[in-house]
Amino acid sequence: MVEEYERLQTQVFELQVEVEMLQTLLRKMINQDEALHHNIESELEYIFLTQELPVEKRFDVSFYLTRLQKEYQFEKTIPDFMSFHEGLKERLGVDELSMRVSKRLIQEHIDRGIFSVGKEILTTMK
Repeated sequence: MVEEYERLQTQVFELQVEVEMLQTLLRKMINQDEALHHNIESELEYIFLTQELPVEKRFDVSFYLTRLQKEYQFEKTIPDFMSFHEGLKERLGVDELSMRVSKRLIQEHIDRGIFSVGKEILTTMK
């Protein structure tokens, strides 16, 4: 029984060491790869916005996208990406927002088939 306990304790210790080594390696990779760092940062920002956003802000964003889609369908109006991004920031009530978040929001709605003007907006992105 004592031998089994010691064996399990050793295995747990070895696993803890491996986990710590993997965490350290991941941190190094993220810090060394600037693109990966920004992608993770924007992913976290997007997740926070979509999951933690108050209901009224979600409706504001939804109405904003719907308004842009209707203007495109009936008036052939296409905002450029920067105008879209600034409008999104305004509806969210934030001063700073990664452009990757705006791009991801557009792409997600294009993929759902509900924001065809998004394709046109993305073509204006610099």
